[in-house]
Amino acid sequence: MPVPPLLQVTDLYQPANARDARPSRAALESISLEVAPGEHVAILGPRGSGKTSLARALALIEPPKRGRIVFEGQDVSRAGGGRLRGLRRRLQFLGGHPRHTLSPRLNIEHVLAEPLQVQGLGSPPERQARVRAAAAAWQINAYLLAERASALSLGLCQRVAVARAFMLEPKLLVCDELVERLEPAAVGPLLRQLAEACRASGTAWLWTTSDPALAHAFASRVLRLENGRLLPA
Repeated sequence: MPVPPLLQVTDLYQPANARDARPSRAALESISLEVAPGEHVAILGPRGSGKTSLARALALIEPPKRGRIVFEGQDVSRAGGGRLRGLRRRLQFLGGHPRHTLSPRLNIEHVLAEPLQVQGLGSPPERQARVRAAAAAWQINAYLLAERASALSLGLCQRVAVARAFMLEPKLLVCDELVERLEPAAVGPLLRQLAEACRASGTAWLWTTSDPALAHAFASRVLRLENGRLLPA
């Protein structure tokens, strides 16, 4: 029996933001897409092609104006409130500037523990143990857990952000321009570890990039976003 898709998107439409200072930003027109459980999909496109709008719509950060998003067999197109909070355990989004995505008020230990606290998972000692294990798994020195994001390199900030996204063991991880701001030496190791972590946990991974070589090296399927539409790459 065929396995149903984890994510199914039908006729998604999102208009361009007229207030956006980037005039090349495209609207999304009739986007349809399926992502299988555990699949790694890269969305390839130049800057301003609408990749961020698409990623944020698929992760329900900015729900689409029209269209249908089905996740784990449920229509979540207009999910909000408590339902959306529950979905965050299984659908995680990672995007934006690596340092700015982490709270400047919290040290790294509290940044990593925050998703567990929000979802009410584990006792304080259990959360601390999970944070320590996540830091070790993502090569974040334990001494850095007492620091804030401003004291870390961009590469380390992005590792913290990825580790934070994995704290809830999601079924789908949506990443927008994950490595575009990183030093070249940090790109390959992070993408390799992320791909391995997704394979080991069965997590589906949908990510955007402007780099064709990276897309084809780390994704099992690559799609191109052009003039607001998805095309085979």
